[in-house]
Amino acid sequence: MKLIGLFDSPYVRRVAISMRLQGFSFEHVALSVFRTQEEMRKINPLVKVPMLVLDNGDKLVDSSFILDYLDGETPAEKRLIPASGPERMRIQQQCAVALVASEKAVQIVYDTRQRPAEYSYAPWVERCTGQMHAAFSMLEALPEPALLSGGPITQAEVTTAVVLRFAQYMLAAEFPAGRYPKLEKLSAYCEALPAFVQTPLE
Repeated sequence: MKLIGLFDSPYVRRVAISMRLQGFSFEHVALSVFRTQEEMRKINPLVKVPMLVLDNGDKLVDSSFILDYLDGETPAEKRLIPASGPERMRIQQQCAVALVASEKAVQIVYDTRQRPAEYSYAPWVERCTGQMHAAFSMLEALPEPALLSGGPITQAEVTTAVVLRFAQYMLAAEFPAGRYPKLEKLSAYCEALPAFVQTPLE
């Protein structure tokens, strides 16, 4: 399989880390939606990452769909989201909130770094910043994950840790140490795991 995209995308990184945790081997094709746009378009006309190219040539897009596919291809004990039940709903809901934080962080980055300064719209950036922190506050309010007490890792922890690291890296001024202590503890634990270390953001 081939995973297309850069690890500075939280969506690509969450897929790559999940694949490593589940034992899938893959070739990383490091194409940028900005710097190598034309080369990307030849593979993926949507110019959107991640894309997972299966061994049979099928091309999958959207990180949540890709992760669902991979869970279906792995033994039950290696699934990062259960196939059914209340725990599945809990994990998916946490992922959904984390992905809101990610979406808003990406929008802030695009508006303040990709657009010419004169076209950046401060009220929009302020709105996105508020929504991003609202999502992180919801995640901070959750009970400490079982992972930190020796439990198995789930997609909830993977996605939350990946999104926080991305936001901290891209928007450092918004994340002084101690703003989200529980999330920072989770992030430090996850980022030390081999699957995370082997998939660096930078």
